[in-house]
Amino acid sequence: MGIEDKKVGSEEIEKESKRDFLKTVGAGLGMAGLATVLGGQAFAQGDKKGKYVVVITHGADDPNRAIFGLLMAMTAEDKGWGQVSVWMTLGGADLANKKRTDKIESPIYKSFGNATQIMKKIKDKGGWFGVCPPCAEFYGSTGSDRHEFVEQAGGDWLMKNIQDAWVVYI
Repeated sequence: MGIEDKKVGSEEIEKESKRDFLKTVGAGLGMAGLATVLGGQAFAQGDKKGKYVVVITHGADDPNRAIFGLLMAMTAEDKGWGQVSVWMTLGGADLANKKRTDKIESPIYKSFGNATQIMKKIKDKGGWFGVCPPCAEFYGSTGSDRHEFVEQAGGDWLMKNIQDAWVVYI
């Protein structure tokens, strides 16, 4: 075996070592990601209560997404995982309008009820609701047309509250 053969052999070993290292790191990151998806903060940190912010960007324009976002918030409330906030922006501001939420139903999640029913369940368990002020104005979700439990809260509220929270953006 000549010097060139040894050099090629060590380069192959080095490539294999790097590949094995990257596989190991990838598997570790994959498991961490899977743990987050499966159990969220409650799984990752035992019994510690978390803070959850669900940002909903759709209303009657996409009722499946709107209801799915509400169901994510309801799940966190039902499981007792911690403080749950729902912030509605863009088309999601439609959910703040009490004249329209009875009509927002998902054909996929119909068995869970309409938007009003789900929102009230979340509120009754201690969930908080906020809506982007310009979006609320655009969608007519202001004054007496806005659900009384929905507060106006701007992007500054969102930025402050996502710092230490699990965020679902639908």
